[in-house]
Amino acid sequence: MKTSKAVRVRHSPLFEEQLKKLREAVKEKDGKFHRQLLKAIEREEGNLRVDMHRGTQIEKSKIPKEYVAQYGVTNLWKIDLPGYWRILYTIVGNEFEIISVLLEFMDHKEYDKKFGYKKL
Repeated sequence: MKTSKAVRVRHSPLFEEQLKKLREAVKEKDGKFHRQLLKAIEREEGNLRVDMHRGTQIEKSKIPKEYVAQYGVTNLWKIDLPGYWRILYTIVGNEFEIISVLLEFMDHKEYDKKFGYKKL
């Protein structure tokens, strides 16, 4: 989607904290998966600057109430990452800019728990 507005990507405080811990894990453990996950997150952040609708939109009825209360979320998107991890983000804007706010990233188990999906 082409727009004349400035397109930016921002992090929630939680996302910042998660990113900091992931970067520390990469330095300390030098784990292949941690590096792969960090690289994927950084790549997707860049992709969102080009296409803010890159992810899959989550139905409004399924948006966790904590996101509505904490961030005022009215739309929620997810991007799949390696190892069944996910980034959750929302899109906000005004007449001058559009901002993709990265809320948090999580593994598949935590994602299922947050959205109330049950294991069969």
